[in-house]
Amino acid sequence: MRSSAAAGRKRTVLLASTLPWEFPARIALGFDALGWRVEAMCAVGQPLRHTRAVRRCHSYPAWGTASAWRRAIAATAPALIVPCDDRALDHLVALHAALPAADPAAALIARSLGDPARTAAMRGRAALLALAARTGVRIPPTLPVPDRAALPGALAAVGPHAVLKADGSWGGAGVEIVDAARPQEALAAYDRLARPPGLVRALKRAAVNRDPHPLPEALLRGRRHVSVQRFIEGRPANCLAACWRGEVLGLVQAAVERTEYALGPSAVIRVIDRPDMRHAAQRVIGALGISGFAGLDFVIEEATGAAYMIEMNQRATPTAHLGLGPGRDPVAALAAAVAGAGPEAREPLTGRDLIAFFPMAWHAAPDGALLRQAYFDVPWSDRGLAEELIRPPLEERGLLARLIDWRLRGRARPIDPEPLAAALAALFADRERSRAPQDARPTPVLEPVP
Repeated sequence: MRSSAAAGRKRTVLLASTLPWEFPARIALGFDALGWRVEAMCAVGQPLRHTRAVRRCHSYPAWGTASAWRRAIAATAPALIVPCDDRALDHLVALHAALPAADPAAALIARSLGDPARTAAMRGRAALLALAARTGVRIPPTLPVPDRAALPGALAAVGPHAVLKADGSWGGAGVEIVDAARPQEALAAYDRLARPPGLVRALKRAAVNRDPHPLPEALLRGRRHVSVQRFIEGRPANCLAACWRGEVLGLVQAAVERTEYALGPSAVIRVIDRPDMRHAAQRVIGALGISGFAGLDFVIEEATGAAYMIEMNQRATPTAHLGLGPGRDPVAALAAAVAGAGPEAREPLTGRDLIAFFPMAWHAAPDGALLRQAYFDVPWSDRGLAEELIRPPLEERGLLARLIDWRLRGRARPIDPEPLAAALAALFADRERSRAPQDARPTPVLEPVP
């Protein structure tokens, strides 16, 4: 690791995020630990603005994103750009298409992503899975649904139980499970997914969540593309790859033990190693020539044990920051590739295969059964970030949020952070006293919140 850190000491990575997700700040800590300078392009209130690892934050406005990107790139002169959500990825691809081929920023974007034109062509879920199938990857039958009249035929083709998915959605939003035996419910689900986010909802997000990005989308976007996919009964799984020019350099594979909410992101995972998932990542990433991070989602079929690839995100995902040793440390692998160094890895984060993401697992598994067995992935090197992550989300802070919540629900419903704060203080105090690996200590468990 020493040579990689030394080689990357003067390099800068620019992380980009339009959403208040936790994992971009964890990725920042990973690059910082390897000696990189970390800068971020993000909105006010995001965790990226609350980690010591980020040296400077650049504004990420909802309007004029191309100009904002040009300014951030010029000010940062990064060796690598890492998009951390789909919106940031789309902005980068659009900027590349608008730049002259000789512009250094165009070369930087291509260096960070691979071929942006291929990325743009594969942004639709159905098109991406069709490419995966051509490379020999196992996928469930998936079809585009151009309009509501095509839905009954598409459902008949893929199977009676299916999943409708809207392009341009993430985090479990834009996904609905439907049944061909209930055609009216399926059509209603299609209408909901195809309709772009409404202006009222976008205004609420701008005022309460401090997220203005849905506003231009609500005003300017047409109907969203929807695909239908056969529902596979089984267990969700995923893998995150660090890749460079189509080669997979580091891979973290995980089966999902618990999600934050139904169809939502992972809260507790079990690290696994499946050749079929590795094969899928290598085939798809190789076919697209991807650089940077890519996350692939799977379902492991209950009846057969086979892994079906169901989608891919060409960006960082929540397991990107995990360092689990050689071949399973995506941040270190990507940093070494950009620096031109050999493959290296940090000291493994844990020897356990069960990992609980902080702080989501506290909410998703309040009974503590999984937390007692898992490595609790607290950002030990940045207590300020840990304290920020247990605060209520932006939409539940402040007087305006409480008034809206009271108006919609008839009562205030603030999240009480005090039990979390007390448990977090106990964790850090115990770590300071013992200086022992967290694997050797029990995790404080909270009583379920009514």
